[in-house]
Amino acid sequence: MLFSSLTFLLYFMPLVILIHYILPKKLQNGFLLLASLVFYSWGEATKVPLFALLLFANWGIGRLMDLPKIQPYRRLILLAGLVLDLGALIYYKYIGFLMENLGLDAAFAKDITLPLGISFFTFQAVGYLVDVYRRQTPPEKSFINFGAFLFMFPQLIAGPIIRYSDMSTALHQKRRPSAKMLESGMALMVAGLAAKVLIANPLGEAFATLRTIHSDALCAWMSLAASVMQIYFDFMGYSVMAVGLGRMMGFEFTRNFNHPFASKSITEFWRRWHITLSKWFRDYVYIPLGGSRRSLPRTLLNTFVVWALTGLWHGASWNFVLWGVSFFVLLIMEKYTEKLRASWPGWLSYIVTILLLSLNFPFFICDDLSIYGQFISDMWCFNFTTESLFWLREYAGIIALGVVFCIPKVVNGLKRLCRKYAWLRMACVLGALILCLASLVKSSYNPFLYFRF
Repeated sequence: MLFSSLTFLLYFMPLVILIHYILPKKLQNGFLLLASLVFYSWGEATKVPLFALLLFANWGIGRLMDLPKIQPYRRLILLAGLVLDLGALIYYKYIGFLMENLGLDAAFAKDITLPLGISFFTFQAVGYLVDVYRRQTPPEKSFINFGAFLFMFPQLIAGPIIRYSDMSTALHQKRRPSAKMLESGMALMVAGLAAKVLIANPLGEAFATLRTIHSDALCAWMSLAASVMQIYFDFMGYSVMAVGLGRMMGFEFTRNFNHPFASKSITEFWRRWHITLSKWFRDYVYIPLGGSRRSLPRTLLNTFVVWALTGLWHGASWNFVLWGVSFFVLLIMEKYTEKLRASWPGWLSYIVTILLLSLNFPFFICDDLSIYGQFISDMWCFNFTTESLFWLREYAGIIALGVVFCIPKVVNGLKRLCRKYAWLRMACVLGALILCLASLVKSSYNPFLYFRF
């Protein structure tokens, strides 16, 4: 079941929020776990036993590390938990990729289907075990409470990546959100839905058409803009919907995006894009490897490993690895040109950042280097055909709408107006919801880009 489906919006979500609200404290987490199982089973019932096994194993390992007699073996127990979690992720997501690159027969891997959200689930589980091992958080004693945390449906399939310590307090108290929290949660839910349905989906349709046109610079740039903004509004939309759903049930999830295309450097871009993933790699990979506390070569190696893994996290393909490694190169270049860039005016820094991203994101889009080469060649061929004017007229509106909603002043200004005028807030939420429902009824194009995660 997807957030942007009529079944979820008209039946599942209202029913779950209502029942969760009226239940007593001792039943809320159990109901939340049950609702999450139903949510996931709707389209992935065959994978529920896998997640149930991992759920029970991680809960048991966390409890085991807290036992007095086990203290000398805590590191081995942690290692066993990491092998289990990461082993499941590698098997379902990367086994075919690994065997193919090792020259082994990977025919059996074609029958392995990737469970929805396994990367988010695994990273949360790993973060929990490491935090328990470091004694930064106590292990959860209740299996029901732990299951509600790790398998919670709002952020299960598309994040953000939540830490147990951020949810522990809410898990152990009666959650009865105020009218203000319910209203703001609903507003966020609808805002995220609008980003997904009204902007990301039309941009995806534009990209599907424009990517087939070659040797035309205007179409290539429109194709790139449509694709990158589709990825952004799709993922950002799901993250905002998750935050809204969580708030309507008494949880505050971490913000996952902060207007990344307003960045004036690649470093700033990654502070604004998929914030919870960046923090996860910093805290559980980069710092344990030594961070920047070692020699320069070791720091560069640590940074390279993080970015290679960041790329690989997005997909089991070399183009994603190259996408991550290219960010490593760009970040190192920025580090050693910091003084030069400091003298630039803000508008120039912004343009340079956008141009660098325009060379980087085609790696994300193209699963073959020859296709990447063709894409870059089309972008810089300086050839314009009369056909491009037709497509400009066809898709300029939705691309311009995407650009407008990437501008912080526009989004923040709309937020301020909606906070100030209740009637405007209600009109925007109701109007956006009606448009989204109408679009979902009318259109069959409703992809979930992050299904491979």
